[in-house]
Amino acid sequence: MRIRNTTLLFSLALLLLSCQKDDNTFEKQGPEIQPLVPVESFRQDRGREVNLSFELRAISGLGALQVLKDGEPYDNIDFPADDLIFQYDFNYLVEELPDGTALNFTLELTDQLGATAEPFTFEVIVGPPFDITDETIAGTEVKVITGRINRDILLEAQHTYLINGLVSVEDNSTLTIEPGTTILMRTFNGTEDSRLAITRGCRIIAEGTKDSPIVFTSQGILDGTAAWGDWGGIFVYGNAPTNQAAVVFEEGFTYGGNNLGESSGSLRYVRIEYAGKSDADGIQLYGVGSGTQIRYLQVWNCFDNGIRFKGGGADIKYVVVTDHGAYGLWAEHGWRGRGQFLLFQTSIAATIIPVNFNNIARSLELRNDASNFELEPRTYTYISNVTMIGNGSTDADGTRRGFRVRRGAMGLFHNMIATNYPDDAVRVEDVATERLDDGTMEIGNIRSWSNKTNYDELAADYFLPDPDFNLSEEPVPGITPGNFVGSVPSPFNPAADARFGNWFTPAPYIGAVENEANDWTADGSWCKNQDGTIR
Repeated sequence: MRIRNTTLLFSLALLLLSCQKDDNTFEKQGPEIQPLVPVESFRQDRGREVNLSFELRAISGLGALQVLKDGEPYDNIDFPADDLIFQYDFNYLVEELPDGTALNFTLELTDQLGATAEPFTFEVIVGPPFDITDETIAGTEVKVITGRINRDILLEAQHTYLINGLVSVEDNSTLTIEPGTTILMRTFNGTEDSRLAITRGCRIIAEGTKDSPIVFTSQGILDGTAAWGDWGGIFVYGNAPTNQAAVVFEEGFTYGGNNLGESSGSLRYVRIEYAGKSDADGIQLYGVGSGTQIRYLQVWNCFDNGIRFKGGGADIKYVVVTDHGAYGLWAEHGWRGRGQFLLFQTSIAATIIPVNFNNIARSLELRNDASNFELEPRTYTYISNVTMIGNGSTDADGTRRGFRVRRGAMGLFHNMIATNYPDDAVRVEDVATERLDDGTMEIGNIRSWSNKTNYDELAADYFLPDPDFNLSEEPVPGITPGNFVGSVPSPFNPAADARFGNWFTPAPYIGAVENEANDWTADGSWCKNQDGTIR
């Protein structure tokens, strides 16, 4: 990846001349080698590849790169004079050497003026890149997983597992988890956190049952010290498109591609607890395709966002986000999935002074792109049957909001409840008039009440005055800050609307949970109340 920019070089020349008055000399920055992911040693099995990427920079122009293996030449590149930045992808196929063999690699870089970067050295160690060891924590025997999983593995319900730091699934491998399995996450002081990453091309098969859910939780449950924000989250990287780039690099891994229907696996009857440390979300789905199955998922007591989509097309159904510190669900960058039966409930205390920026978050937020609202593929979704309950209805409660569509995102949104928010509960903006008039963007059959502002922007100015959209400020009987079970009949049934399609379940009512007889959150032991008891 090269950048040739003669305009930049000309501007730097002018800057050099302007800085030479009064005997002041402008010194050009020397060449630099920066790994895209921090690395000191990399363990890999015989016969498998080591793939690392480095960013090379030189304001005077890149000169030459030499790579040494145990002091001997391994690779080299001579750059054109106008290359300022280059992404070097290092590849090495591990040879048939004994486990534990250490190979030293050094990157040496010079620029066009002959200046030399500080050499970058790392080692490749031959052997399995992950370990599963036994440990006893607070009287409980656990199997501790560390490193990079580069083969298919099964986590069995008869064991309790602990993720130690960053554990990634790589090399097109599949992580399968049996129903009823508990996966603990190691807690650390300071900024370090534990997280699970399913990298691009890999899959997670986490299919619990309603009575034997799969639980990702804090190590602190073993000694009673568990707290929200104890660990990072689950990251899933797929091959589906985003509108940011053909391939995007984020949080140490790449995602994106051209396969909207790809599958990164399945999550069913899964609960994620005490996550959200270090700006991680409960679960992040980056460029994850529509072949990925997500049903009966709860994110409980999460310090940051509950669920985050960046691009892709994964659908979600029967999802509960309970006590989210930031956004409940935040989707952007070309997400084209669908959603039905979505429930958001938070009582997290909000503060205005000192400012807590998480409190300006929404329970449900849709965006396209901040700099280009029209960027394709556009964030466009079909969502029905949603209940959103906030943490208070006045300024004294903070600034938390309910549902917001902005920055060019659009879709069809129906059968929604929004109540108890200390700011706007239903807000639509950044949509051109023609997109409203032709039905490309639509909200309908919504009850929004007991909020500081029930409807705002286009929700108030365009949709609310038109009775065809059936927006109301009347409450739904039985819905309170502590109770989300209840609905009212709706003239809209998503399963009967040709625009929505047959993926949707018949549900001609406003709200996520119709009534006590049809309370899908209380069917089994997979879902928790706010107080931590099983529903």
